[in-house]
Amino acid sequence: MIPAWLLASQGGILRAASISVCQKCGAPILAGLDSDKCAIHAKVDITPVDELGETVALMQGRHTYDLIGNWQRKELEYRYSWNINAPRRYPVLVEHRCGEPIPF
Repeated sequence: MIPAWLLASQGGILRAASISVCQKCGAPILAGLDSDKCAIHAKVDITPVDELGETVALMQGRHTYDLIGNWQRKELEYRYSWNINAPRRYPVLVEHRCGEPIPF
């Protein structure tokens, strides 16, 4: 059995994003930790955005996240400037704001 602290330090099951519902507006969201260390609890809209949608989100002051993983488990990974400038490898999701979906 792998100790919980070791799983947490390497991602593990504690990093898995889960589908949920926003408590304020009732919209479907994904929620989970955005990093292995010094993580914050991220809540994102479930619809991926293209490059234009990400640009709009960033101009609104929202964070964006890569949705990484396999068919069994997904994780949210914060997109730093070097991720944004590089070719995309994963679907990109936008920080959730009630009543303000990104239409791209």
